[in-house]
Amino acid sequence: MLKQFEINISKNTLFSKTDKLLVAFSGGVDSVVLANLLHKAGYTIELAHCNFQLRGQEAKDDTAFCESFAKSINAPFHVIYFDTKAYAAEHKQSIQMAARELRYNWFKTIKLEHGFDYILTAHHANDNIETLFVNLIRGTGIKGLQGIPEKQHDMVRPLLFATKDEIRAYADKQNLLFREDSSNQEVKYKRNFIRHQIVPELKKLNPAIEETIHTSIQFFKQSSEIITNYAQLKFQSICKEENHWLYIDIELLILEKQKETLLFEWLYNKHFKTSQIQQLTEALHTDDRVGKLFSSATHQLVIDRKYIIVKAINKEEEIKEFTITSISDTTHLPIDLNFEETTNMSFSKSSDEICIPYSEHIFPLKLRRWKQGDKFKPFGMDGFKKLSDFFKDQKLSLFEKENVWVLENKEHIIWVIGYRMDDRCKVNEGTEKVLRIKVS
Repeated sequence: MLKQFEINISKNTLFSKTDKLLVAFSGGVDSVVLANLLHKAGYTIELAHCNFQLRGQEAKDDTAFCESFAKSINAPFHVIYFDTKAYAAEHKQSIQMAARELRYNWFKTIKLEHGFDYILTAHHANDNIETLFVNLIRGTGIKGLQGIPEKQHDMVRPLLFATKDEIRAYADKQNLLFREDSSNQEVKYKRNFIRHQIVPELKKLNPAIEETIHTSIQFFKQSSEIITNYAQLKFQSICKEENHWLYIDIELLILEKQKETLLFEWLYNKHFKTSQIQQLTEALHTDDRVGKLFSSATHQLVIDRKYIIVKAINKEEEIKEFTITSISDTTHLPIDLNFEETTNMSFSKSSDEICIPYSEHIFPLKLRRWKQGDKFKPFGMDGFKKLSDFFKDQKLSLFEKENVWVLENKEHIIWVIGYRMDDRCKVNEGTEKVLRIKVS
């Protein structure tokens, strides 16, 4: 076991003898074996234990055991006590999710405070199998079938090569003491149900199921890399990114046989569900597709005429109105507006700049998002036009419409920013000073 452990670390370049390692230590057989192997192999380690205060005296005994074990191998010991139930209630999370968040946030804090190079957890091959089944149930595509990554930034899992049976056999052979968490037997938890109900049944069909699935996971990883590389090549010809928005060319995408897989690869890190990607793919082949909207926890996606457009959700955009009291009062604005008082009557043809007659009574001005019912008198036109109709003429997408700001004085809109100023604000022969306004 020790030899396999050291070979695995070396082969996969997980860490070195000069690194300072923080071990997530529960006192269970997995973390005890991990700490024992690291200690025997001569690595510099410290142990970090979380008491979630969920199991009364049992949790207190776990903490006492962990501290005693740390002393037995002369390793510094870190411990923290969480009010997990209160945290879960406050953040509207399950107990399991709250415990996970608290645990990893604390590990990251200790790493920064004490200068650790890596955080080590005792995940093993059976955890990998359970993760594969959980992701298969959730529907995460081939990415989810890769299981748990062995090394992910500063998180390392050096025991993924070993099964639970191998870990227990090693603990028995070395006469290692460890703690049993009673909650690990409760099948109400998804992972425990897979561990105690599904895997044993599969072992009846294939006694070497752990080894079989572990081998399959390696193939899934390689297959995923091939798909990712292919998707990146297609991304270059089908997609473009402008101003933090993603544009996917619908006409080119429809020609692809694997369009659903490509969309999954491109949208996976934007937290769209597989069911949404299936619905999106189906919608592309309908006559009423334009305007269909999909939302994830972090992004929005709309099908426009030529493109699927994806943008991040900006919580700050909820504040939609800002007052400008003077030429220099611009630092609080969500867009970069510049005001200049001048007698220079040379005008730019750019839609990002306007010049209007200046007087000391022009302020305050108001910057806000446009809203339904807004109308203005487009420069060069005699009549009024609703902004919604103006946007239709400009062939703006739903997201482009949402992104439009207007600047107005006490009476009416003076500029649909980036598109057209109001004809009522144009400079005439009697104008002596102008206010030049630019947007970056």
